[in-house]
Amino acid sequence: MRLYLLPQTFKGEGTVEIRGKDFNYLTRSLRLREGQKLTGRDRDGNLWDLCIEKINRDSCLLSAVPAEKAEERTDALPQAAPLKPIVLYQCLPKGRKADDIIKKATEAGVRDIVLVNSRNCVANLEGKEMSRLGRYDAMVTEAIQQSGSMVPTKVYGVIDLKDIPDDFEKRSAGSQKLGLVLHQSRIENQNNDLLQCTKGFDGTVAVVVGPEGGLEESECQLLLDRGFKAVLLKTNILRCETASIYAIGAIQTILESACQ
Repeated sequence: MRLYLLPQTFKGEGTVEIRGKDFNYLTRSLRLREGQKLTGRDRDGNLWDLCIEKINRDSCLLSAVPAEKAEERTDALPQAAPLKPIVLYQCLPKGRKADDIIKKATEAGVRDIVLVNSRNCVANLEGKEMSRLGRYDAMVTEAIQQSGSMVPTKVYGVIDLKDIPDDFEKRSAGSQKLGLVLHQSRIENQNNDLLQCTKGFDGTVAVVVGPEGGLEESECQLLLDRGFKAVLLKTNILRCETASIYAIGAIQTILESACQ
């Protein structure tokens, strides 16, 4: 699906001027010409029918009309129903691992990606948070346009692990909520099966994934005391960047199969 994520400044105007990287993306990467059409999506997830009205030397002018029947478009994705909202609480991993997690989680349709500080985190974004979040936003935009995702994914952070329950309460306001903690070892009376936890659930799901060193038992217990459930994945030992995407894919499959 050819999808363009409209700028954050777009508020439903009939026309929008595009410059910079977005201009290069439309005219060089997609090689669009005047008169050609594509699907746009604003930051609230609404679809728009766009048309290249004029291409200048360093900018182009798009017309924008609400796409009331996007499901009938020939370039639309075969998506039967909106994806269930998933919030990924990712404890900061080392190096550029967060980049891959954010890109893949966006492609998978995760709604919110919240970066978290936990005791075993080696990475530290102190003093670099704003610039790093700006870079992550650019990655999200690229991933949405690449995958055609209809979910308005956004990256937030950085919060302390102890603040996850209150943060999730706000993000799930008005809906049922289910908090899951991926744990690398068995916890007495808290070894839930992922399928049993999520099958038939119709609400917002949170997934907490630790850093390379995992979550300490006291951190898990803090979350369990606030209603989260510990999940031990029945697979090989997974790296944190693998565990995040593995769990998201499994949860999406379970939730969406219940809608069919």
